[in-house]
Amino acid sequence: MMPYIMRQKRGLAVILILTIVSAATAALMPWPLKILVDYALGDAEIPAFIESFFAALSISIAPMVLIFAAAIASFALFALNSALDVGTTWTWSASGMRMVYDLARDLFSQLQRLSLLFHGRGSVGDWLARLSGDVWCTYKLASELLVSPAQHMFTIFTVTALAWTLDPLLTIVLLAVTPVLTGSALYFGKRLKRRSRQQLEARSQLTSLVQQTVTAIPVVQAFSREATNKHRFSQVAGQIVVRGQQGVLIRHAYTFVNGFSMAVGMAIILYLGGQQVLSGSISVGSLLVFTAYVQTLRGAFGGLLGAYGNLKGTEANIDRVLEVLDSEETVKDKPGALPLPAIQGRGMAVRLKNITFGYEPNRPVLHDISLDVAPGETIALVGPTGVGKSTFVSLIPRFFDPWEGCVLVNGVDARDVQLASLRAQIALVLQEPFLLPMTVAANVAYGRLDADRDQVEAAAHAANAHEFIRRLPNGYDTVIGERGATLSGGQRQRLAIARALLKDSPILILDEPTSALDPQTEALLLEALERLMADRTTFIIAHRMSTVRHADRAVVLGDGKIQESGSHDALIAARGKYHRYYTLQTEDSAGKAGT
Repeated sequence: MMPYIMRQKRGLAVILILTIVSAATAALMPWPLKILVDYALGDAEIPAFIESFFAALSISIAPMVLIFAAAIASFALFALNSALDVGTTWTWSASGMRMVYDLARDLFSQLQRLSLLFHGRGSVGDWLARLSGDVWCTYKLASELLVSPAQHMFTIFTVTALAWTLDPLLTIVLLAVTPVLTGSALYFGKRLKRRSRQQLEARSQLTSLVQQTVTAIPVVQAFSREATNKHRFSQVAGQIVVRGQQGVLIRHAYTFVNGFSMAVGMAIILYLGGQQVLSGSISVGSLLVFTAYVQTLRGAFGGLLGAYGNLKGTEANIDRVLEVLDSEETVKDKPGALPLPAIQGRGMAVRLKNITFGYEPNRPVLHDISLDVAPGETIALVGPTGVGKSTFVSLIPRFFDPWEGCVLVNGVDARDVQLASLRAQIALVLQEPFLLPMTVAANVAYGRLDADRDQVEAAAHAANAHEFIRRLPNGYDTVIGERGATLSGGQRQRLAIARALLKDSPILILDEPTSALDPQTEALLLEALERLMADRTTFIIAHRMSTVRHADRAVVLGDGKIQESGSHDALIAARGKYHRYYTLQTEDSAGKAGT
């Protein structure tokens, strides 16, 4: 976390200067009381530096003058200390928030780079909790490790030095409680960190539960899961309360031990100081100043040890942030990777060579897969659910890297080129099109931000989407709902096709783009897909033969391997698995038509 803190070194330097001046001011604040008691109200000998000060101002020293001077000095020190506090707080708030959002930016960037495998093991709610809550750890860390300790340490050193000039013995007694306070911090610190981690994890579970429930609200209501989810919410919230109560108990025990130690030290100081006043070793004013210093040191020690306790709790936030930042599960560029040259109009050759890959160790989904695809060729991937069709196509844009083998694009290993340049050559249309809560035009242009309105509308025309867009309340400027909830399935798919058309990439991946659509909508989509697939190397995953039969080749996957490959007619004639899929679907369609 330190690099994020040190980026604000200028602000920290200003805070350090203000802190030094503030510590000196705090050390001087009790001295007007000594002037009042010893010199104005008492008969102690006035120090030479005070006499010189008044002589320089041509003011004669009298009790009322000293009383007035003590009052003015007390007010001036208070005003100066308050101004320094405001300046420190203002500077720290600006620098601290910059630290937080620098870290949040890098965490957000890292989350975008992490593999789909990593994201599959987490939840959106947990990522949101880390981005919105845990990133404040850098602010807390700087506060509890640098800013707050610096303030308290300067105060301790300054006050201790001045207290020593008043009475060395009483100062030693005061400092004698330090080992007890240190031992208390070490003992309770570990327990505070453990409870903080447990509470953070419970809060993350609660955020995830809320996010999952709200996202799936139609399913929740359809299956009457409101009561069940409410019960789960209560359970998780109960865990947060219990963890919070345990943390409060530990903090109070920690505070009690520290306070008790300081109270014992204070009692001894009052006893010994009272004896020394009676014996004439020190003045009443000096004892009062020393008593004020005890309170100042008590606050400084308490703040210093409290900062340590807070720091132990902050470590739990840091751990959660570093779990993401330090993750190696990123698909990233090799050092010295070159851009993949762009090609327009005829597609790109793609070759999968001896590919083996899986999501869990020793459980491969694909076994030694090899396939050569010519530029502009359309490959249909066929097979039952779960055989690895989506995994197969996900290797091409490097959503994952294979365990063994390689993916070659125009003869170049995909791992040897810049990732952004590779993905710039690939467009996707998924079964569940991901649309964002922004305007229709912005969604279509999401893959090509430099496109103008004419280009967006041309892509929508080609995707058979222009007519329904024109009927929307604000046309292309209509803001659609989250994940396109305000549109039908066919409309969402046509926007996804328009987005792919506008991107105009030579490689196209279609993941079941016509599933669960009515015949009329499917016909519109197939017409749009034909335009989209023209002169592009296309991989299409589909269970409906209306989408597959016009492909140049169909590849049948099963048991993690390619079991059949060939044209539609050739595979029908071979009467293998492809023939069986085709026959079953044809009979099913005929039965539905008869019904």
